[in-house]
Amino acid sequence: MLHRMRIYQAVTENLPVFHEFFCGFLFPVQLRHGARLVGRWETEDGRVVAIWEYGDRAAYERIEAAVRADPDSRRAQEHRPQLPALMTATDEILMSPAIEPVSGPVKKNQRQTEP
Repeated sequence: MLHRMRIYQAVTENLPVFHEFFCGFLFPVQLRHGARLVGRWETEDGRVVAIWEYGDRAAYERIEAAVRADPDSRRAQEHRPQLPALMTATDEILMSPAIEPVSGPVKKNQRQTEP
């Protein structure tokens, strides 16, 4: 499993437009090509954090190539200059699991053992 965390320093007054652009233009293309959005959050300091899940690095690379080649991605980039500033910075981090998730309830003082 591979996760991609994208962090955007959003322009606070344009957050509604940022979310509309994501939902209307970017999200459908990602879904069409197999990306899975784990969640998208706003932080108290004006950042937007999105975490995506992929089966593995090969799946991530395949999906990203398909997204870049999709005509709707091109249309989104052509539309973006018509919008106000949405963000001032972005950061992206690829993450692999350090441990397997614990399944079931965790009891007090119970720790998962590493293989």
